[in-house]
Amino acid sequence: MCGRYFLDDTKEANERLLNLLRGLLESGDPLASQVHTGEIFPTQLAPVIVADGGGVGVRAMRWGFPRAGGRGVVINSRSEKADFTPMFQRAVRERRCLVPVSGFYEWRRTPSGGKTKEKFAFQSQGGVDKGLMYLAGVYGEFLGGFRAGGFDGFAILTREADEQMRPYHDRMPVILDDESVKKLWLLSPPQIPYADLRRHFDSPRLYVRPAPAER
Repeated sequence: MCGRYFLDDTKEANERLLNLLRGLLESGDPLASQVHTGEIFPTQLAPVIVADGGGVGVRAMRWGFPRAGGRGVVINSRSEKADFTPMFQRAVRERRCLVPVSGFYEWRRTPSGGKTKEKFAFQSQGGVDKGLMYLAGVYGEFLGGFRAGGFDGFAILTREADEQMRPYHDRMPVILDDESVKKLWLLSPPQIPYADLRRHFDSPRLYVRPAPAER
């Protein structure tokens, strides 16, 4: 599960994020000025990296795929079955993306599986000095996409929690740490089997720190 993440846009923390946001504004995306930083909640607009004309570009997208009948959104997709889940099977072939984050949040679980108020932030090993992490995602164009009056939405792929994550949750986002893997995820043509891409999913070591509790 990945239900909340954050983008630290202070210059001291993340020059790479500032460059990314600057590029989004310069791209002419009409939604660029509306993207959120700080703590990101489902349905908010956030910067997303996509394939663009053989290279990569940045777009503003809403976090979540709409459920049928307008009953909320789906913000995550299980990576193990994304290629045969109707909502995501086309996106995982044709519309893959990277979701840049400074880190993500999770809450410690009770022995029975309930969520406590103990909130933790997970970042790349080394914390804010390491800069951005990139989560594997997919996106879709809904109601014709934002250019036609609709919107573009993204979802984050998840995987089984590793040993470090299990005290907090049984799922975690798919984190792409290697440059070659990030390019493979973004730029591989639809003919490349999804299983071949999944083989490169790894789980990098994370830095964990307590975060302010919910009020």
